[in-house]
Amino acid sequence: MLFQSIAFGQTSDSQKETTRIGVGVEVATTIELITVQSMTFGSLQPGQEEIYVNPINSLNAGFMIGIGTPSAEFKLTYLPERVLTQVGGRATLTFTYEISGNSEENQSTSELLDNNNRNFQFNASGRYFFWIGGRLDISNAAPGNYEGDFTIEIDYI
Repeated sequence: MLFQSIAFGQTSDSQKETTRIGVGVEVATTIELITVQSMTFGSLQPGQEEIYVNPINSLNAGFMIGIGTPSAEFKLTYLPERVLTQVGGRATLTFTYEISGNSEENQSTSELLDNNNRNFQFNASGRYFFWIGGRLDISNAAPGNYEGDFTIEIDYI
């Protein structure tokens, strides 16, 4: 985005000159999200009814890095529930996402984030770190592979 400011100045009445000064400023408005690691579920056990990936301490959690303007504030929004569809079939499962975040690349000290319109801030290097986990009820799941998309949106404030 480019902002431009134009100022006009005027000298005394005897000199009717107008001076035009242009100033241009480039402001970065993009935020980049990089997926470093996708979430994995590991092996299922007989009789298991739920899969839970804890975003704060599970090695199976997905990992993303948000890159933006250093020290800038942002808001985070996402749909906490997504439907996963059976590949080649009609069965569905509902996955409830949990996200933790931290201005440092340290999963164990990250905190759970939610959609409560709270403001977050990129660190001095313009980074914010996200770990993605959640819950999946598989008690009535039909056999097969399931897929779905997760969308996270970050907007400057």
